[in-house]
Amino acid sequence: MTQPPTAIVIGAGVAGLAAARQLRASGAQVIVLEADPTVGGRVRTLVEQGCQIELGAEFLASFYTRTLALIDELGLRDDLRRIPSSSAILRDGRFHSLWPNIRLAFTSLVAPRHKLALSYLLASLVRHGPLLDLAAFQKAHLIDDSSVSDYARAHLSDDLLEYVLQPPLSGIFYWTPERTSRALLMLVLRAGLSHPAGLQLFTLRQGLGQLPLAMAAGMDVRLGARVCAVERRPGGGYLVRLEGGAQDLSADMVVCATTASAVPRILPWLGDERLALFREVRYSSTALLATGTRERLPRDFYGLLFPRRESAFLASATIQAVKSASAVPRGRDTLALHLSGPAMDGLRQCDDESLIGLMLAELRRLAPRYDPTPHAVFQRLYRCPEALPEFDVGHFHRLQLLADGDHGPPGLAFAGDYLGGPFVEGAILSGEAAAARAMT
Repeated sequence: MTQPPTAIVIGAGVAGLAAARQLRASGAQVIVLEADPTVGGRVRTLVEQGCQIELGAEFLASFYTRTLALIDELGLRDDLRRIPSSSAILRDGRFHSLWPNIRLAFTSLVAPRHKLALSYLLASLVRHGPLLDLAAFQKAHLIDDSSVSDYARAHLSDDLLEYVLQPPLSGIFYWTPERTSRALLMLVLRAGLSHPAGLQLFTLRQGLGQLPLAMAAGMDVRLGARVCAVERRPGGGYLVRLEGGAQDLSADMVVCATTASAVPRILPWLGDERLALFREVRYSSTALLATGTRERLPRDFYGLLFPRRESAFLASATIQAVKSASAVPRGRDTLALHLSGPAMDGLRQCDDESLIGLMLAELRRLAPRYDPTPHAVFQRLYRCPEALPEFDVGHFHRLQLLADGDHGPPGLAFAGDYLGGPFVEGAILSGEAAAARAMT
């Protein structure tokens, strides 16, 4: 009898787990190696005194077609919870609702003359529709020609840039519009506006970390297994070397589902031309301050976004009791406060106590009603040096090169949100695509 093929997946984030599930469904024997003590990567939920803290992705969106289908396959549909979709952007001391649908035309956030410029943006979405495919990000390389900042100043308005486009980029991705390709803006807007009801947000009853835990169930996942190198075997296949004296592993196929920055370290033999595509990927950074309270916070909005013209430090805040009743114990709440990417870059050397003090002082200045400290029961600061890959100008061209070119020997494939899109859906799609490539 023919032996089934063997595969090793490096990384147990949702991209790696999606690849492992697909490989196993194709008949392969799969081992997943994860350096951390738990699965999930940047989709992880911690629980502190009964309060859920998301260490990465905060929500799922209604355009995550594959993710929502996977939730059905895993039997988690009953655990899916709708989040109130209303977010708000601060301007001149007042929060303005920002609906991710046609009601955006009625916001008082910007003046009517600025809203008229949105018609140009909508026309562009229609014109470039065939290039805007979440399942094939590389198609958008044809419009990967300018930053969001340059595009907005040329065709929209400065007000729309600073108070409509920049706050979500900073609050969700920790990016700046100067370092974001307009191709990414087009992709996300088209996906978010594709449903007549507009963008809807979801979470899971036990937090988003419930998803990778369910994906890993029944898998051979080895935690605390840090890979130091992947080598080609002379007779075919691969040898995966582990740190700490652990036994090396052999497999017919390898899916590298790490961050792009880890690829040159473990696969130096790919060569400079191939590795350049991975070295050029940059990551945004942030710090998350989670504060649990004995009292409920204001329930007007789920997410608060702070434009850089209003704050040089804060990017966003989310109120967990608004997000889901199961996210906090009865009568309690948790505020999740995020530092902006540029602020984190400038404050890396700042100690935790000083960083916490700065973030809370800025929140009290901007939105004193949301100050959690009078009734705080815990505070936890988490630093995220590689929060999300930046989809800057040129990144879509790199994706096209990876899609078209020969970037490794047979049986080797790559997965991650830097390939499929900077959100859960992109990571899952990239993992499943990597499994298909490894099997060919």
